[in-house]
Amino acid sequence: MPLQSIKDVDNYKKNSDSNAIVSVDNKALAAYKVKKQKQTAILTDINNIKLELNEIKHTLMNLNNFLLSQNNGNK
Repeated sequence: MPLQSIKDVDNYKKNSDSNAIVSVDNKALAAYKVKKQKQTAILTDINNIKLELNEIKHTLMNLNNFLLSQNNGNK
């Protein structure tokens, strides 16, 4: 894949085989990867919090049902 410089354009080169324009800015690629990794970590945290809240909700519902059944048994 031979890359040719593009006149007056930095960080991009042209693939002479396919005529595709290719970014060669490694700093931008590294920054993108860091940003993507942080976004993935945040989404994982959010999904874990959702699961934990769902568990708490079901536990509270079970506790409520148990207490209601205990009160109905005492009457």
